Amino acid sequence: MKQFLRLTILIFGLASCRTSSDKVVSDKGFQIILSDTTANQRAKWDLDDFNYRSKLENQLGLSSLKNGGDSFEIRLWCDFSFSNSQDLYTLKFIDTNCVVSYFRVYPKRINYDDEHRNRNWNPYKDPIIDSSFSKTITISRSKFQNLNLDSVWVLKSQSDLNIPDSIGFTDCSSYIMEIVDKKRLKYLRHHCSMGYYEKTKLNDILMFEGFCGRIVFLARDNDVYLEQKFDD
Repeated sequence: MKQFLRLTILIFGLASCRTSSDKVVSDKGFQIILSDTTANQRAKWDLDDFNYRSKLENQLGLSSLKNGGDSFEIRLWCDFSFSNSQDLYTLKFIDTNCVVSYFRVYPKRINYDDEHRNRNWNPYKDPIIDSSFSKTITISRSKFQNLNLDSVWVLKSQSDLNIPDSIGFTDCSSYIMEIVDKKRLKYLRHHCSMGYYEKTKLNDILMFEGFCGRIVFLARDNDVYLEQKFDD
């Protein structure tokens, strides 16, 4: 518990750091890598979203990544604009196999269970999952070797890129990636990635987008996906 509290305090103390990329280190040497929030609004959004994702994952029964993982793991959130659901892909690498899971998550927009609480309830600060559906399989190395895992740790968050504040988008989808092993956790977030690429031509955006695409393709190619159903 003391270690968790120390990590939490350090995470929220990032605004005082002055490096381009923060590495929050625990007593046991574990690193949580987040973009520096100093004069960086995109990094502040990252920090808020990092805590939001942690709360959703806890409600899904997934292990907390804030203290490290027992194996190499990647989690990819796809947060779609104008949708009432979000997609989560998780890849957990154990020996020569990979456990691939897919979740469709429906967070509550209104808390009908507590009308008094709902007056001041913030679904982003205190999210509640209304329902979720999932699917999991285990695949062998031959099926995931095209992911190019060696490059994943060098991927950059949008908040780490040299993007002018004058460039911005509102109604776009976001892709959030968490990468963890026994020694470090790295958080990455890109909002409207291809819109920003068209404006900046930054190759780091294409690298991130490409890796996300390979994860989604791997899951769908192995039927780890649930088709979206719409009412007639």
